[in-house]
Amino acid sequence: MVSDIHGESRRLLKVLEMAHYNPSTDRLFLLGDYIDRGSDSKGTLEIVERLVRSGAVALLGNHDLMLVSTYYDPSNLQRWVYNGGYTTLAEFGGFIPERWVRFLEGLPTHHEEPDCIMVHAGLAPGVPLSEQSDQDKVWIREPFLSQYRGKRVYFGHTPTCLLHGEERWEPWYGEDKVGIDTGAVYGGVLTLLDIDTGQVWTA
Repeated sequence: MVSDIHGESRRLLKVLEMAHYNPSTDRLFLLGDYIDRGSDSKGTLEIVERLVRSGAVALLGNHDLMLVSTYYDPSNLQRWVYNGGYTTLAEFGGFIPERWVRFLEGLPTHHEEPDCIMVHAGLAPGVPLSEQSDQDKVWIREPFLSQYRGKRVYFGHTPTCLLHGEERWEPWYGEDKVGIDTGAVYGGVLTLLDIDTGQVWTA
């Protein structure tokens, strides 16, 4: 499982190589935010698309949603650019290719397993999964971080140094939630987590 790649394509390839990822035997979950801030959003999207074709599950993140929203409504451009979208837009020469809009808007906003839920940002406490809004699933921090109780949730979006309360770029384990955004574009690392064993690979 990996989240918040943010255009760091080389790091993504590195952690997959370190873990000897094999799509025929391994299950891979990508928790969103493939673009913005890093140097290779286009390359990252191409890698994610290939991974999905070979069986990986990729979820939508808030940065991915901002690209899609800007494509359909240019009035969203300022918000996207303010949040790091200028790097992605520059890579594409100021034009958002429809191919990537179609790919990203087709991604789910959560994935559920018997023992856990995977989502980009979190869930609204006390709301059934079937009634959760896509906006909460890709944007929420509070009250999810302090109040959520229930099936274990794996999430990105919030850099783990904020959850640890210190500059520790490693997964954060709460009672029923696990944060895995280890700040690849904030001076931290990109982390691939094996949720069965707890083993991590970083680049």
